[in-house]
Amino acid sequence: MKRKGITLVLLLIINSLTALSQDTKAINQTDDKGYKQGYWEKKYQNGNIQYSGNFIDNKPVGIFKRFDQNGVLKVEMLYKESSNKIYSKFYYPGGALQAEGIYIGKLKDSIWNYYAEDGYKINEVIYKDDQKNGTEKKYYQSGNLSEKSEWEYGINEGLTIRYYDSGNVMMRIFYMNGQLNGEYNVYGPEGNILIQGQYDNNKREGKWIYYKENGHIENELNYINGVAENQEELERLENEQIEMLEKNKGKFQEPTENMYNTLPPEN
Repeated sequence: MKRKGITLVLLLIINSLTALSQDTKAINQTDDKGYKQGYWEKKYQNGNIQYSGNFIDNKPVGIFKRFDQNGVLKVEMLYKESSNKIYSKFYYPGGALQAEGIYIGKLKDSIWNYYAEDGYKINEVIYKDDQKNGTEKKYYQSGNLSEKSEWEYGINEGLTIRYYDSGNVMMRIFYMNGQLNGEYNVYGPEGNILIQGQYDNNKREGKWIYYKENGHIENELNYINGVAENQEELERLENEQIEMLEKNKGKFQEPTENMYNTLPPEN
């Protein structure tokens, strides 16, 4: 009876070692062609995992995770066998979602959403071949739209509208080939027109009208090739405009540049 017990213990130990050996063999394997197969992981020098995921015939399949040196999740990327699109999520160090969207290869594609660390969406961008292409939307913390602009392959093109948190229009401006061209209108919080003018290739041109809050004209300036005939009056009126717009500063958050430029990690 005692011998049977010893034999059973030995069998359990052997089975455990065999299972451990099999698990170890299942990591970071290649086939006779040198293709990565099955579960792979790479570690930092401190022993923490740098990335982990599965391969079939040298191609990533399923969810890949990438971590920083402290073991904090940075990126999750979903690879599908039948698609060249990679659905990706980036995270702040605290674990909150920072950005999500699709890559084709290393190029951003379709809609990308960007979030503040406390959870609200700050930006929505449409990409084509890694360039903004379509309508970009920015948001206040309240969730209300703060700005809407149009892009064609990375260049501002068409109407841009900025809004107050109330939903009323703050500014209407036009771009052509990335430069201000056409109408430039600024409105007060109640919808009243404050400034009305025109741009020509990024320079103010012609008559610009500045209004009081009651709708009466306060002043008119004439621009020639971007230069006002009465520069002192212009500076006074612009200071008033800046002061009005500054009241809304900080109510919405711009995505940081590294959000836009983030590339999918190498496997």
